[in-house]
Amino acid sequence: MLRSLVAVAAIGRAAANGRHDASGHVIAGLAQEELAVTDSGKLGDRAPSYAFWSTGDRTTAPPYTPPTNRVYNTKGGPVEGKINVHLVPHSHDDTGWQVTVDQYFSREVYWIIDTLTEQLAQDANRKFIYVETAFFARWWEQADDFKRSRAKSLVRNKQLEFINGGWCMHDEASPLWTAMVDQTTRGHQWLFKTFGAQANPKGTWQIDPFGHTNTQAWLLGAEAGMTSLFWGRMDYQDREMRYGRKQSVKPPTGGFEWVWRGSKSLGSSADVFAGDLYGTGQGGYSTWLNFDDETQQVNDDPSRHDYNVDQWVDKFVQDAREQAKHTLTLHQLWACGTDFQYQNADRWYRNLDKLIHYVNLNGSVNAFYSTPTLYTDLKHRNRSVTYELRQDDIMPLADNAHNYWSGYFTSRPALKRQVRFATSYLESARLLEVVTNTSKKDVNRPTYKKEPVVGDSWTDALEGTVGVATHHDGMSGTERQDVTDDYAQRITESALEAEAGVAVAFGRLLGVGREAFDHCNCNSGPMSCLNASTCSATHHGFSVAAFSPLGQDVDHVLRVPIVSDGPWRCKDASGKALASQILALDQRTRELPRLYLNSFNLTKEEYRAADAALTNEATAVLAVSLPIKATGAATAACGPGASEPSSSITVTRDGDNLIVDNGLLRLTFCTATKALTTIENLASRTTTSLKLTWGWYNSSTGGCTPYPDTLSDLEPACSSQASGAYIFRPNSSELYGFDPSFVPQMAVETGSVYAEVRLRGSPFTSHTIRLGKDNAHVEVEWTAGPIPVDTPWLAPDANWGKEVVLRYDTAVASGGVFYTDSNGRETVKRVRDKRGPSYPSPYKISEPVAGNYYPVNALASINDDCVEFDVIVDTSLGGASLASGSLEFMVHRRLQEDDNRGVQEPLNETMCGCNDIRAAPGAMGAHGHEGDGGCFCAGLTVRGRHLLVFDEVQRARALRRRLMEEVQQPPALAFARLGTPFKTPSRTVLAEPLPPNVKLVTLTSNYAQAHNGQWLLRLAHVYEAGETADDLAQPVTIDLTRYFRRPGLAITSAVETTLTANAAPAARLTWKTEVAAEDGAFTARTPFAYPSLTLRPMEVRTFLARFR
Repeated sequence: MLRSLVAVAAIGRAAANGRHDASGHVIAGLAQEELAVTDSGKLGDRAPSYAFWSTGDRTTAPPYTPPTNRVYNTKGGPVEGKINVHLVPHSHDDTGWQVTVDQYFSREVYWIIDTLTEQLAQDANRKFIYVETAFFARWWEQADDFKRSRAKSLVRNKQLEFINGGWCMHDEASPLWTAMVDQTTRGHQWLFKTFGAQANPKGTWQIDPFGHTNTQAWLLGAEAGMTSLFWGRMDYQDREMRYGRKQSVKPPTGGFEWVWRGSKSLGSSADVFAGDLYGTGQGGYSTWLNFDDETQQVNDDPSRHDYNVDQWVDKFVQDAREQAKHTLTLHQLWACGTDFQYQNADRWYRNLDKLIHYVNLNGSVNAFYSTPTLYTDLKHRNRSVTYELRQDDIMPLADNAHNYWSGYFTSRPALKRQVRFATSYLESARLLEVVTNTSKKDVNRPTYKKEPVVGDSWTDALEGTVGVATHHDGMSGTERQDVTDDYAQRITESALEAEAGVAVAFGRLLGVGREAFDHCNCNSGPMSCLNASTCSATHHGFSVAAFSPLGQDVDHVLRVPIVSDGPWRCKDASGKALASQILALDQRTRELPRLYLNSFNLTKEEYRAADAALTNEATAVLAVSLPIKATGAATAACGPGASEPSSSITVTRDGDNLIVDNGLLRLTFCTATKALTTIENLASRTTTSLKLTWGWYNSSTGGCTPYPDTLSDLEPACSSQASGAYIFRPNSSELYGFDPSFVPQMAVETGSVYAEVRLRGSPFTSHTIRLGKDNAHVEVEWTAGPIPVDTPWLAPDANWGKEVVLRYDTAVASGGVFYTDSNGRETVKRVRDKRGPSYPSPYKISEPVAGNYYPVNALASINDDCVEFDVIVDTSLGGASLASGSLEFMVHRRLQEDDNRGVQEPLNETMCGCNDIRAAPGAMGAHGHEGDGGCFCAGLTVRGRHLLVFDEVQRARALRRRLMEEVQQPPALAFARLGTPFKTPSRTVLAEPLPPNVKLVTLTSNYAQAHNGQWLLRLAHVYEAGETADDLAQPVTIDLTRYFRRPGLAITSAVETTLTANAAPAARLTWKTEVAAEDGAFTARTPFAYPSLTLRPMEVRTFLARFR
């Protein structure tokens, strides 16, 4: 990652939540669409049904009087034949957004949990649901024995119910599925360890994420043992249609609820009941009332002037009847709360108690405390209702015309990258831990500023900090800059403990001491970052240890910086020469460390010293191809010396054409334009033009959108909406170029590892195209930044926001269809200017560019039924296909305006991690004058990789999944001195490689103490149903004892569990839905009979296992 990870001081400021700023005031200028998400009803918002006693002359007896003992009757449950209002008290608590996770806890969340548990204990009928386990675990650490005992009683009595139960409420657009599963497992394991199985969550409560994926439904919903999935946000056209039940399908939509079939591979076996919370008719996660507002109180004393209970009862009945018009069955859910509510829980419960008492005395409707679990169960009991079957996803979210939440798919790309690579490193560390039996005591390098502890492993701290960063205002990129820095700092500090553990494990595995190893994973600053070719440990010769978590053999190309004026050679553990080559350290890469320099208030001498400290002393890059066995460790030694002669990848010139050929693929470049022009697959004899274009969209600050002739059923063209951290809105569909005075650059090198063509078309965009030996794919390493604030080549003083895009144009006749992955699992069909079948048709696209952007976590693809072009990405970003044969990716953003969704900052990142525009630390800066506020620093620069596959459709699909796995799980590396005597220089964890369609997802001992010494084992099928025509996309059966039989890792028993290992798999609720074909789906789950395991396509199965 190319950004410094700076410490953040706690800033003294007031509380913040969804509609209030850090001083507690309603955010000025907050968009009405955002206010609607947490809007609550108020007394007086409906015309009265009758003349109220409270507003009359009061000469008759009052309609409602308090019970003589002032104890309100809150008992109750469903009543047949009546509207049943399920009152669900909740608080949505962000684990970071305007302030950091710890600041939110100390200022707000501690008091929420402390007061609500006290209030729950006062009435056995009261209930509350809680989501974010990271916060509850913090409270638990500070609670005394009495409070802990009380909380356990509340859980046991089903008054306090955990829903979702993950470490946070994760984002759905940015994380890979493995990160979503990890953070959810962590939360569930803390709950299991603390409260036992009675605390296991039964429902999913994703009320604030900005769009929803199929993977969330089937994997984190059904497969995790959840019976329901509720949201607070959905597309405005979808919501309006469902509010009016205007969909033409049979049966009509059931208002805001349906059955979601998220997996085309598992079909009905992974269905989940789902819906958008009704709110006050416009979605959101509040309801018709809110008692956090001191002006909204139920007064039932007839002797008081402000007696109003008769008004409240009338409002309640009217609201319930209105919601019933848009809800199937007589059961409806009211989400009683919003952001950071119940800091005074007594106020909430005192008023809710009164309402339940008096509404039920009235008898028009029935009210009672409830939870989503109870609500879903009562919905399910009504077998007369047929529910709509939904099979598409909720991406991208639009809350109004021109307001597409597709900018956050790319926002804060450095943090997205850090979370992605930390997730991968965590998996390798877990495997190394168990195979070497390395304990936390052995590592003895604790993380002092860490998340609450769940397990006793040295990987626990990294698991926790990565988990909290998957929050929907975390790696999504929609939090303030100082909060981003806090997430990054937490991950970095805990990664240092994981690196120390990896060093100990490598030492045991390879027979050397832990002190032998250095790491270059960007966690020790900008001068130890292989992604920027900085790593002093490799300069003059080195030994390397590499561990691959993949269940299949892999050839990994290692690129390290060296100081060299002659040849180098590399050998593996057996002394065999490895293919290697020396390449120039290009100027673009050499510049990267110096971008971290903050020159604010530096003298000339201080500037020179700081610049020298960030100067890369390497003179070249060494590339070496290192074979690594499945889940195994390999070593190599590289140093100066003559290498054995080897053949290079062919590079020839034919006039203006430069041709690169490795026998599998042939690339043609034009030396006149300095650009790639064609790609040819020699094995399948297919060819297409291929052009890579850098450009940028000018970020709108509000205005009118020019509509192309291809769109009809148009929304009004003009809107004040600006592009910001959440929302992407260009001011036109034009992709601008860069300064035309810049002379494009091209450099070519070849060798025995790969041929490399380096291209630079502007001072702040460049890419390197590599064709490896024996590779049937192309690697594109791109670098973007620092994005300039000004645009002098177009207009003076043009401080324009820029959304930077890398576009691939081919001759593949894809029409308007392309495919993106869903969190790295199944692919989803996308059609330009349209939405899935559950949406209204026609769907009105009000932004021709932003409305066609989707999250790309691992893959985007186009095909014409004959050939396919795939782009595999290493970090989540936004992508689109805006023309036939084209795929484009927004790789970076730098904006000048806030989009009025609450973060109150322009997305304007620097390499120093500071707000560079007139901003004190932790405060919002006014944009326009860089360098003010203590920061004079280059804009953020990021680097990433795309792998390109072009082949016949079936061949491409077989290859792309393997490459996705290799990109998502690169080997963990550690470096030692050249000549380090490894006693056992290579090792493998598995007895033999897993089949190519099986993934070893997780093997960890972190939760063993809570499970009688058993380890968590998780395996998954790599392919989706129908992805290939051969056996790769068919169910696969393996014998666990065949693969796990080495000493120390010989499996002796395994018991299957739910996805998060907190319970045995249970029978799932089946729902009466409209009939839908399940062609190609594998709906029958094969029961596990140890040691035989059958995995259906896409299936993920989890076990508690013993090893010896």
